[in-house]
Order: sequence, then C-alpha cells, then structure tokens
Amino acid sequence: MTAGAPYGTVNGARGHARSLWRSRAALFIALGVLLLANVAVLVVYRVFYDVRLAALEETRHSLAGRRDQARAAVERAREAERRLVELKKGLDAFYGDVLGTRKKRLASLLEDVDGITRKAGFSPPTITYAEDAVPGAERMTISFRVEGRYVDIKKLLYAFETSPGFLVPERVQVALDENVPDVLRVSLAISHYFRTDGARPVKRPPRPVPRPTPKAAPAPTAASVVPE
Repeated sequence: MTAGAPYGTVNGARGHARSLWRSRAALFIALGVLLLANVAVLVVYRVFYDVRLAALEETRHSLAGRRDQARAAVERAREAERRLVELKKGLDAFYGDVLGTRKKRLASLLEDVDGITRKAGFSPPTITYAEDAVPGAERMTISFRVEGRYVDIKKLLYAFETSPGFLVPERVQVALDENVPDVLRVSLAISHYFRTDGARPVKRPPRPVPRPTPKAAPAPTAASVVPE
C-alpha cells in the first residue's frame, strides 16, 4: 500500500498536467483564430485602403486639372478685361481728344492743317471751309490748291494721312501745266469728323396723302328719263 502511493500521485499529477495543457491548447487555438481573424481584417482593410487611396488620388488629379483650367480661364478673362479697358481708353481718347466736338477741336484743327501745309513747303492762297452732317458725326471739309513737284505733293498727302488729328484726304484733283511739266496743280479736300453730343433725329419722309376717290354719279332711273 505504501509503495503504490507515489505511483498514484504521479498518475494524478500527469492527469492534472494533461487537463491543464488541454485548457491551454483551447486558449491557444482561440488566440490563433482571433489572430487569423485580425490578419484577415487587416488584409481586407489594406486592400480597401489601397483602392480608396487610388480613387482619392485620381479624384485629386482630376480636381487639380480642373483647378488649373479654372485658373487659366480666370487669367484669360482678366487679360480680356485688361484689353477691353485699354480699348475703352483708346476709344475714349479717340472720340474725346482726336475727334472731339466742334467747339473743342475747331481752332486746333485749323492750326494742324496750316502747320502741315507750311511744314511741307506750301502756302495756299485761298482756303475754303464747308460743313455738313453725316450719320453720327459732323464733317468739316477744308479745300485749297497747291502747286509743286510730285515728290513734295506726295509728302504733303502722307503728312495728312499720318496726322494724329485724324485728317482725311477725301478729294485729290491733279492738273498739269504744259509750260511747266514738272509742276503739279493739285486741288485738295481735307475732312475732319467732329463727335456729336447726341444722336441727330432722323427725318422721316412725309407720308403721301391719299387722294379722295371721286364718287360715281348715280345711275339714271326710269322715272328720271325724260322722253324727247
């Protein structure tokens, strides 16, 4: 009896160790399953994250392209606005300073014509002026005659055409002198257009008055016929 006690004790210790390893094995299995589940979740999340990241990157590139296009459109719009402002300034200067009104530009216009002719070496004996109305402006025509060589006449015309005061040679008549073939007799008509302060009313032609149609004479009746 005494000899069998240690053997039973050993068997009991072995059984307890086995049950302990079994409980631990179950715990390890549960931990392994949990670890595999976590790994699976991480793998799925990684795949989903990569796909989402690629989609977001593509969206970012698309938005960046749209942003660049919008910036380019804004720059084009600003450039167009700057050009319009410059064009408006140029038009305002042209209509206000170059054309001007008759009251503002008449004296300087006569000085311009006189200065150009004198600088070209001409002194017209007589100068005539004529004014008429054209659509949207008032035209003043300055007519005179000069005599000179072809080269000098050409310089005079070029000076009028390139004048900043907007002087328009509208009529040029050339005559030759048989006695002096090198000298040209030129009749010039230089016009300038003044800006009008307001639009002129358009005169409508008078409407034709309808003529009254004569009434037809009543037909004679049998009672009104008098036999001879």
